[in-house]
Amino acid sequence: MKGFTHFISGIAVASFFPQAVHMASQEQSFILCLGGIFGIMPDTLDFKFARYFHTSEFEVKPDPKNLDAHQIASVVAQSIEKANKEGRSTVQLHTMQLGSNLWQSYTLGFDSKTSEVVVEIGPLVDTGQTPFLGTEPKEKATARVKVSCSFFQEFDKKSNIAIMSGPCFEFIKRGENQVEIVFLPWHRTWSHSATLGLVTALLVGIISYLTVAEGPNPELYSIPRWMLYPLIIFFGSMVHIIEDSTGFMGNNLFYPFTADRTKGLGFMSAAEAIPNFLFVWTSVVAILFNLDRFRWAPESFPPGIPSTESFLFWFWVLPVAVMLYFFLRGKNEKEQRRQGEGRPAGRPGAVDFDGPGEAERESDPSII
Repeated sequence: MKGFTHFISGIAVASFFPQAVHMASQEQSFILCLGGIFGIMPDTLDFKFARYFHTSEFEVKPDPKNLDAHQIASVVAQSIEKANKEGRSTVQLHTMQLGSNLWQSYTLGFDSKTSEVVVEIGPLVDTGQTPFLGTEPKEKATARVKVSCSFFQEFDKKSNIAIMSGPCFEFIKRGENQVEIVFLPWHRTWSHSATLGLVTALLVGIISYLTVAEGPNPELYSIPRWMLYPLIIFFGSMVHIIEDSTGFMGNNLFYPFTADRTKGLGFMSAAEAIPNFLFVWTSVVAILFNLDRFRWAPESFPPGIPSTESFLFWFWVLPVAVMLYFFLRGKNEKEQRRQGEGRPAGRPGAVDFDGPGEAERESDPSII
């Protein structure tokens, strides 16, 4: 999911605590924003910290003055061969910037049927990834390098390496002469774990217990004031993990007790507009509903939502049904196009996943 989606979802989670709503309305507290901050915290940790501390054994640094697709494919193939022999290996692919708004693009694919690494050097593109047609190199533009083992991946999709920083791949031996291809091994690991959320909540709970005084009207609330902070932090981070689990990449839920990411449910892509809007819309509806039902002095002020059933039907059930209709229709059209292209139906790669371009675009807005 996009950064704003995680942020607004975290605020929605915080709004389910009556005392937090009262603090926001009566004390001008920013406690609801605490849920939003920790709603985007996992991606903040990944894209602003973890990616820069990750090191790869192999690096692909193409020379724009001497483009050679075979050289790129050979380095990736070496990394796969090393993983098949020693268990694991990683490779980092770098982009080629030719000017302030000019980049040389290329694609990397893995042909599991022939056990080949496939590289194609594409056209020049601008920072918006708009290609300049006719700028493709005429020589050494495509290459296929065969490896001695078989491999598999969750996503049967080429990676387009064009702007900003390129993707990283980890290759893990999973059986006799078989290697798994893992996209962005530094993403959604320790930062996207329930373990980190729990540890952070415990630390904040200790601090808030020692420093946060009891607020006014404590008899109105079932939990003490200091406990709000760790609970909002924990559930804010957990809603991020739950939303990401609906996609394809998954999360490492119990790091460091588990070594690898679990598979996502594969319902949708993190980049798709309708799923993102669905989560944002649901969050907004939940926030408005909670602000109304947890309003201060309800006996003195009439509810803004007189009928809960009517509100939820017109503002949530009906819009969600419309979004679901268009979402399923779009998936059906994609499936028909794949079948028309002769691709197997129902393959995970049929749906766009958290590709390098999407990962890049997801990071900066989530921090802003």
